[in-house]
Amino acid sequence: MSLIYRVLWYLLLPLGVIWHLIFIWRRPEYRLGFWQRYGWVPRHAQHPLLVHAASVGELNAVAEMLLQLAARDIPILVTTTTATGRDRFQQLFTDTAAIRHCYMPFDLGLAQRLLLQRVKPRAILLVETELWPNLLRLSASKSVPVWLVNGRLSQRSARRYRRFKGLTQSMLDNLQRLLVQDQASARRFAHIGATKSRIQVMGSVKFDLVLPISTQSNQHSQWLRPDEPCWVCGSTREGEEATLLQAWAKMSALPQGLMVLVPRHPQRFEEVADICAQSGLPWCRLSHGIDQGFMQHQGRRVLLVDAMGLLIDFYRMANVVFVGGSLVDKGGHNPLEASALGKPVLMGLHTYNFATVCELLEKVGNLRLVSAADLVEQVPALLSDPPMQQSMGQAGEQVVAQQRGATLAYITLLEQEFGA
Repeated sequence: MSLIYRVLWYLLLPLGVIWHLIFIWRRPEYRLGFWQRYGWVPRHAQHPLLVHAASVGELNAVAEMLLQLAARDIPILVTTTTATGRDRFQQLFTDTAAIRHCYMPFDLGLAQRLLLQRVKPRAILLVETELWPNLLRLSASKSVPVWLVNGRLSQRSARRYRRFKGLTQSMLDNLQRLLVQDQASARRFAHIGATKSRIQVMGSVKFDLVLPISTQSNQHSQWLRPDEPCWVCGSTREGEEATLLQAWAKMSALPQGLMVLVPRHPQRFEEVADICAQSGLPWCRLSHGIDQGFMQHQGRRVLLVDAMGLLIDFYRMANVVFVGGSLVDKGGHNPLEASALGKPVLMGLHTYNFATVCELLEKVGNLRLVSAADLVEQVPALLSDPPMQQSMGQAGEQVVAQQRGATLAYITLLEQEFGA
């Protein structure tokens, strides 16, 4: 199976290059780093710790760990897959010279071989479930240790890996350590073929998140009228915004309120703006500034946040938070940011990306799982009940505080193994 995978890459390479050129023509933000996708990454003379964090969520999860390792004189090269991941890297590490960035090359044998030759990493850390067959195979051939960190494996992903048993087994055999978030992930990795002695439950570093200090909270609070309830819908995905807006329009039990929509991906801002315009609700884009007519409207209003990096600021304003990717079958996004801020959290029924976290938050009373139909009753009820908001929010704060500690354990272990 591993050989078939390698051969397919080369057979499909001409079509892949054509697709890549069309993609960057449509998405110009991906033009930067074009050659890095084929292995021509900047040379690195310090034998860094290579950390692959695919996008924003993975990078946010390990940011504090990377800063602490860099402070211990361990050079780090972070690779991402997405342009939003690159942008988030620049926000997090601009002032940290010991941490550099490039794009992860495609998992083409020649590209991954170039990466290893030019970077010469002391070790590779793959964040969460980023398993790349050629990278793992070539790293093993060069005796570069590869660890999975903050690993997680949902039931759905485990089923997919089992379909390709031979390829999955070869990847797992080339992982020296699998450091996972919870017992459920440990069992699933063992079930799909990982050596049990290589698996260790470390807890989730996402509980150790360091929330940025808001520099614009006063500016954003100007969008709220005095005593107006605020419902923030964060990290929404395609197919969710229309449903959320329809529910907001039907909430006759709530005479007024501000709904804040924060789409997950910036390339969808225009699409979501069109959906808002078609909803029939009074709405405004953050980028257009405060509109007096919008502010004077006495009913339910909608603010579209068409800018990146502001989700936490708007979570701070919220009375109730909905976390997206969960009404549609995307597995849900991370609810811990809202929980850590002491906000009651609602999510749809598709939460398999954060199943263990959601079970814990639901158990302590911080999270409620809802269907699209439930929103019409649940949201007004919560927005009209400050004591319940406080009770649910405190439960979230407490459980996040109790679960902290995985980052320190990782730092200690990684410094011992890969320190200068």
